[in-house]
Amino acid sequence: MKFLTFLSICLLSLNVSALTPDSKGCPAHSVMCSGSASSMSGLYLEGANQTMPPQKFDGMETNEERRWSQTKLIFGLGFGVAGVLWAMPESVTNWEKDGDNTLVKRWWDNVSHGPVWDEDDWYINYIGHPYFGGVYYQVSRKSGYSPMESTYYAFLMSTFYWEYGLEAFAEIPSIQDLIVTPLGGALYGEWAYQTEKEIIANGGVALGSETWGSVSLFLLDPVDSIGESINRLMKDDIIHTGYMQFHQDSRFGDASMPPVEDDQFFGVQLTFVMQI
Repeated sequence: MKFLTFLSICLLSLNVSALTPDSKGCPAHSVMCSGSASSMSGLYLEGANQTMPPQKFDGMETNEERRWSQTKLIFGLGFGVAGVLWAMPESVTNWEKDGDNTLVKRWWDNVSHGPVWDEDDWYINYIGHPYFGGVYYQVSRKSGYSPMESTYYAFLMSTFYWEYGLEAFAEIPSIQDLIVTPLGGALYGEWAYQTEKEIIANGGVALGSETWGSVSLFLLDPVDSIGESINRLMKDDIIHTGYMQFHQDSRFGDASMPPVEDDQFFGVQLTFVMQI
């Protein structure tokens, strides 16, 4: 139920995002309309203000700044999701609501008695939680961190922010969730990261449709998409969004960026070979 509730909130934000045009009158995620999307898959995904050159996250300081910005957004979204779940019937969420205990006492009792093997439905434990783990993973991965570093970030967020944090106010931490969320999230998150890059490289089209492309980009990384929607609504770059941009070479990035001379260019070229 946690998974379905979060997706409902995400889809509501998607509707706002899709109906909120940018400064060019283009709907959100419209790579074809923007006219300045990166020709290299995944080096940059534009944020709210598409009339400006792409923002460049080119160092550890700004790298961490983007991740921390989106982490704070997750905190806010988490409290919203927890509030919705708390308002729902216990029969739906399995969250105990003992009016005789204060929130702090309930949290301490749950933390001190866990973790335990929970009895949630299989789709919550093995679909919903890996999805959430992938959302955490994407926040770090798209900030320029390695798969291992992003897995560690997903572990910290799923363990201390959710299992022993917000969710512990309502139920005892779960053994399955502590394992499945970060590990399943890393597997799903890397797939989502690569898939998102492919969609962007394809002009924002998925399954032959820009609409499916927009929906897919949102579901692959709802935190980034919600951040973009907030920026558009507030008309300011409150949330750092988009991909880490590693350099300004127009051969690999946005064509509007100034090219870098060959003797100044440095980087890493990765080649993936799949044998069947």
